[in-house]
Amino acid sequence: MSRLPLLLLAWSLAASARADDFDALERKALAGAYQAQRNVAYWLTGGNAGAPPNNPVLECAWRLAILKSVNKQVDAGDVSNKQLYCEKRLHADAQRSARAQADTLIVQIAKGKK
Repeated sequence: MSRLPLLLLAWSLAASARADDFDALERKALAGAYQAQRNVAYWLTGGNAGAPPNNPVLECAWRLAILKSVNKQVDAGDVSNKQLYCEKRLHADAQRSARAQADTLIVQIAKGKK
C-alpha cells in the first residue's frame, strides 16, 4: 500500500491545525497582545510552513500597527522589522496599501481592547 495517501492526510491535518492556530493568534493580536501581534506578522512572512499564506502587505500592516501602538514593549527590533519588511521589500503602492490596512488594524485593536 502506498504511503502517499497517509502523507497527504497528515499534511492536510497539520495545515488545518496551523490555520486554527493562526486564527487564535490573530484574535489575541486584535485584542492588543503585543507578542501575538509580532507573531502574526512573522507568520504572514511564511514563517509557519505556509499557513497562513505569505502576505507581505498585511505583514507590513501589522508591523506598522505595532509601531503605532506605542506599547511599552515595542523595541528596536520592531523598527528594524518595519525597515526590512516594509521599506526594503515593498514598492511604494504596496507600502501605501499596508499603511491603509494598518490604520484599519489599529481601529480593530482599539475596539478589541474595550
